[in-house]
Amino acid sequence: MIKNLIKIAFRNLVKNRLFTMINIMGLAFGLASSLIISLWVWDELSYDQFHTNSENIYRLLGDVNNNGGSKVRKYIPSAIVEPMLSTFPEIDQITRVMESSAGFETEATKSTEYGIYADSSVLSIFSFPLKEGNLENILSGAQSVVISEQLAEKYFPGESALGKTISIVQKEKENYIVTGVLEKMPKQSTLVFDFILSYNQFETKHRPWWIGKSNEYAYTNYNVMGYVSIVEEADFSKLNDKLATFIKDFTGLETEDALFVFPFTDYYLHSDFSEGRIPTGKIQYVNLLSLIAFVVLLIACINFMNLSTARAGKRVKEVGLRKTVGATRLQLLTQFMVESILIAFISMIIAVTLLDILLPAFNLMTQKHIQIPFGAPLFILSLVSITVGTGLLAGCYPAFYLSAFSPIKTLQGSNSSKGALSGLRKGLVILQFTLSIIFIVFTTVVFEQVSFIQNKDLGIKKDNILSHPLNGITSNIEAYKNELLNLPGVQSVAFTEQPPLSIANGNQGVSWKGKPEEDMYFNVLQVGTGFIETFEIGLIDGADFPQTYNPDAEKYFIINEAAAVLIQEENPIGMDLQVWGHEGKVVGLARDFHHRSFEYAIEPVVMLYNPEQVYMAYIGIDTNNVQPLIAEISSIYQKHEVDKTFDYYFVEDQYNESYGEVSTIGKLANIFSAAAIFISCLGLFGLSAFITEQRTKETGVRKVLGASEWSLMHLFSIGFIKLVLVAFVIATPVAWLFANYWLADYAYKIELGISPFIIAGVLSILIALLTVSYNTLKAALLNPIDSLKHE
Repeated sequence: MIKNLIKIAFRNLVKNRLFTMINIMGLAFGLASSLIISLWVWDELSYDQFHTNSENIYRLLGDVNNNGGSKVRKYIPSAIVEPMLSTFPEIDQITRVMESSAGFETEATKSTEYGIYADSSVLSIFSFPLKEGNLENILSGAQSVVISEQLAEKYFPGESALGKTISIVQKEKENYIVTGVLEKMPKQSTLVFDFILSYNQFETKHRPWWIGKSNEYAYTNYNVMGYVSIVEEADFSKLNDKLATFIKDFTGLETEDALFVFPFTDYYLHSDFSEGRIPTGKIQYVNLLSLIAFVVLLIACINFMNLSTARAGKRVKEVGLRKTVGATRLQLLTQFMVESILIAFISMIIAVTLLDILLPAFNLMTQKHIQIPFGAPLFILSLVSITVGTGLLAGCYPAFYLSAFSPIKTLQGSNSSKGALSGLRKGLVILQFTLSIIFIVFTTVVFEQVSFIQNKDLGIKKDNILSHPLNGITSNIEAYKNELLNLPGVQSVAFTEQPPLSIANGNQGVSWKGKPEEDMYFNVLQVGTGFIETFEIGLIDGADFPQTYNPDAEKYFIINEAAAVLIQEENPIGMDLQVWGHEGKVVGLARDFHHRSFEYAIEPVVMLYNPEQVYMAYIGIDTNNVQPLIAEISSIYQKHEVDKTFDYYFVEDQYNESYGEVSTIGKLANIFSAAAIFISCLGLFGLSAFITEQRTKETGVRKVLGASEWSLMHLFSIGFIKLVLVAFVIATPVAWLFANYWLADYAYKIELGISPFIIAGVLSILIALLTVSYNTLKAALLNPIDSLKHE
C-alpha cells in the first residue's frame, strides 16, 4: 500500500512540475535557513556546559550603590576573596582570575602569549583536563606555570614539557617550572587561555595596593574576576542573601555595596547587567535568530498550504471519483499527507546539501567552528522529526480540505468553498508579507544603529592610533617616547594604565573636602604625558598635564563633565582631590567621552597623572605609508624590550571589533530576512501563475474587447498590491514595537524615524510587482485565440 501511495504521489508531483518545484525549493530554503540557525543556537547554548560540576559553579559579581543608583560590576575586590572562603560554609572553593599577557622564551622560541593569573583552585573548580601533571600541586610553587598543549608543542616540540624550565617576562625575566600541561581547550569555553600563573604572585609583585590590609580602598576596588563552586546541598539564593551585607559586616565600612553569585553556565548568554541583576546579553541574539528560523520555516509552510489549496480545484474530480469507487476519507488523508511528507523529504535532502555548501562561509562570518554532526543519532533523529513535522504542518490543512469534498458535488463541478479558499489564500499572503516587512524594518534599524555606533563622535579620537603593551619599557618610557617622536609620521605618543575606550574600574577611591557620606563611584585612568593630545580630548577649562613628571610633587588630575557633576563643584579647577591616597589638584575639566560601549551611559572619569603606573603605549600616526613606519616602531621597541615580541593593534580596529557581534547579528538577520522574502516571492510567483492560468479565457475575452496589455497587467497585479498594503498596515506597529525593544539596550541610539518603514513599504511593493510581473505579462501577451481555446 505504501508503495502505491508513493507511486501516486510521484505521479501527481511530476504532473504539476512548476508547483512541485516551487514547493520543494521554498521548503528547502526554509529548512536550510532553520538548520543553520539551529546549529548556531545549539553552539551558543553549549558554552561552558562541559564542566563536570557546571551546575554548582557561579561567578561572583558586585552590586554597588553607584552615585545614587545600583550598578552591577563584573569584578569583585580581590581582597574580599579569602575572607569569603572562611566565612561561608556554602562555598566549597573559590578562585580569582586576571587575564594578562606575558613573554615566553626558550633558546629556540620567543613569543608573547595570552593567559590568566589564577589561584590554584581554578583547575579544581573548572574541568580543564591535565594532559601532564598532578592536580594537587599544580601551582604550589611561586615559580610554577601551567601551559596548554599548544604551548608545550610550540616551546618543547616532540618532548614532554613537564618539569622543564621556561623563561617568562612580566616586568622582569624569570625562570619558571612547567608543573602542568592542559589538554586542548574546548571551543565552547568562555575562559580561554594558554597559560596559568599564580595569582598571589601577580598581586604581590604587581598590585600590592590591592592586598586587603595594605590600604583602605582594597575592599571597594572592583578589580578581578571571581568564581566559586558551592556545595551540592547549598541554595545559591540563600547564599546571595548572606552576601548582601558581607562587605559592610566584614570591613565595618558604611557602604551599601553587595556581592552576589550568578550561575556560571548562564553568564555567557546573560552577561549584560546594565539594567541591574536581571541581565540580558547574547540571549537576545539567540532568541532573535531562533524566532527568525521559526518564521522562515513558517513562511515556507505557508507557501505549501497556499499553493496546495489553490490547486485544490484541479483535484476536485479526482477526489470525487476516488470516493465514488469506495475510497475512505482516511485513505485520501493518507494519500495527501504522503505527498506532503515526500515533498518535505526531498526538500530536506536539498536543504542539507545547501547547509553543507554554505556552512564554511557561515563559520567565517560568525567566527565559529560549527560542523554538521552526521554521526550523532540525535541529529539524524532531529532531521527526520523536522521533516515529518514540516510535512504534516504544511500538508495538514490541504489534506483535510481536499478529503472533505462531497463526491456528488465534486462530480457536478460544484465548489462551494471557492470563496473561503480565496479568503484563506489572501490571509496567508498577508501573513507572509507582514512577517517580511517586519524583517525589512528590523534589519534597516540594525544597519542604522551599527552605522551610528561606528560614526558617532565619541569625544575621543580612535583612528590612526597604534597601541602596544609597554612590557619592560616602563622603566625607560621617556627615552622610548623621544625616539618615537623623532620618526617621520609619528605625531604624538601617550601612555596609560588601561585602554581609554574600555575603562570599567569603578571604585570609591576618590575623595575631597566636604564629600557626602554616601557611596560614590569613579572610573580612574592613570596616564602619562601626551594623553590629551594623542586622543584629542577637548578641555572645557583648565590645562593639560605638565610635560615633565616629578614623583615627589603633588599629583595632577583632569576630570570629565560627569565627574564634575557628581562632585557638585561649579569650578573644579584648582580644587584639592585625593585618588587612592594620591593627593593633588584638578588642573583640567574635559568634555565627556565614551569610555565604554554604547550600552552604558558615560560615567564619572578621573584621569590621574601618574607615569609610574602605565602599561600601554598609544602612538598617533599621520602617514599613508603605514607598514614601513610600523617596522621602524618595532625596531625601536626591540631596542628597549629585548625579551618580548612587538605585538600591536590599531585602536579603531579594536573598537570596531568590540561591536563585531552586533554587526554579525545584523548581517545574519539581513541574510535570513532576505531568505524569508525570497521564499515569500516563490509562493507569490506560484500563486500568480495559478491565478493567471485560471483567468486565461477572461484574458482572451478582454483583449478581443480592446483591453491593452498594460490594463491587463494592472488588473492582475492590483489584487496582490492590495494584499501587500494590508500587510504593511499590520506590520508597521509590530515592527515599531520590536525595533524599540531592541534599541532599548543602548544608552545612545538612533531616533526611530519613518525611513525604515518607508523603505520596507516601497521595497515590499516592488518585490511583489516584480514577482507577479512575469506571469501577468505572459498572460497579457497571450494571443486571444489561444486564450479562448484554453481548457
